[in-house]
Parts: sequence; structure tokens; C-alpha cells
Amino acid sequence: MNAQRFTWRGRKNGNPAHDLIAAYLAVDIQKSPAWAKELLQKTDEVKSGQIDSWERFGNAYSLHIFPDRVEIGEDYEEEPEQPVNVPIDDFEAAVEAWLRFIK
Repeated sequence: MNAQRFTWRGRKNGNPAHDLIAAYLAVDIQKSPAWAKELLQKTDEVKSGQIDSWERFGNAYSLHIFPDRVEIGEDYEEEPEQPVNVPIDDFEAAVEAWLRFIK
């Protein structure tokens, strides 16, 4: 799965946060529509206040969803860098596009 070919409305090429979203989806969500749908469901639940936050740990990344942002951390490095925060709406748009991309 080539994360470099994947794009969504509003994606800024060369933006480290947007590149990290694409990498997260390609590596940890892969071609699983069920996992992508779960991300959308949990994002909606957090945004609507049904739950305070949600987290998921994958193959290479950790994901934490908060009402205003999503935090993605790299878990594959011996000394991982600080997690990157992205606006929740950017993340949601990317996941929706990913779901279309993998179908």
C-alpha cells in the first residue's frame, strides 16, 4: 500500500502531520474497511461528546482521539519522537478518503 499516492481533500503534500496520517492509515489500518469504519465511529463519538477520548495501539503507531485533535505517536523507534497533533477534522477527512481508497 503506497501512502504517498493516497490523498484527501485538504491534504497538504509535504506537511509532516498529513504525511503521518497517511503513514498511520497505510501501516496500521491497512486495507481493513472494518478498522477504518471503527476509526470513523470513534471519532464521531468523541466529537459528539459520547465519550471523552479513545485510543488505539497498532503495529507501528499509537492513536489518541480527543474532542479537538488526534495525537499520533510513532511506536517503532527505540527512542520515539514526540507525538504529532492534527486537527480532528483533518483526520476524519483522511479516514473517510482512506475508506474509499481501499475499496
